[in-house]
Amino acid sequence: MFTRTRWFAVGAAMGASGTVVGYLRARQIARRHLPDSVQDAAARAVQRTDVEVRELAERVSTTIDEWRITAADTRRTRREAEQLLRRQLERAGLY
Repeated sequence: MFTRTRWFAVGAAMGASGTVVGYLRARQIARRHLPDSVQDAAARAVQRTDVEVRELAERVSTTIDEWRITAADTRRTRREAEQLLRRQLERAGLY
């Protein structure tokens, strides 16, 4: 009965130590294969994305302002055209 317990304990210890050794070895290999400038590359990517998003937001804002101006001009032009038509109808006695 003690032999089974002993072999179970040995197996559990070997499994736990193998897991720890494997984890440490994997971290070591990962550090060796990652370039030193990963953080710098990530920072540049974030900065570039930030600049692009700001430029896009500015372009969208400009476009929306242009649409508002165009809509206001269109309303003004239609109002003037309607007034002109009403005056012409009044002169003709149809309004």
